[in-house]
Amino acid sequence: MMSNWYTEYVRANSNSQPPPPPPIPQPVLVVAQDDDPERAEFWLENLMRVFNELSYTPEESLKCAVSLLRDWAYHWWQTLTLVVPRERVTWDFFLEEFRKKYIS
Repeated sequence: MMSNWYTEYVRANSNSQPPPPPPIPQPVLVVAQDDDPERAEFWLENLMRVFNELSYTPEESLKCAVSLLRDWAYHWWQTLTLVVPRERVTWDFFLEEFRKKYIS
């Protein structure tokens, strides 16, 4: 159905660009100091599932995950990366530290 619409659109508007796809909602994580570990674990599991489905590299996964952190979670990550050597800041490092902080 979508491809039929696109074909008709291109045929009728051959000189114009097709409209952009609608934005995909992002699972932003906002946590408080005493937030529910189950909520954080659910967010992380969903995020990992999406990244796997999109075939993101570990570097892309890390960038995306950090961009979705808000408030205390983003502050925690910024502080952590100030004291950790840059070569240790990887997707696996993020997963381990996130679980320590918000799930364990």
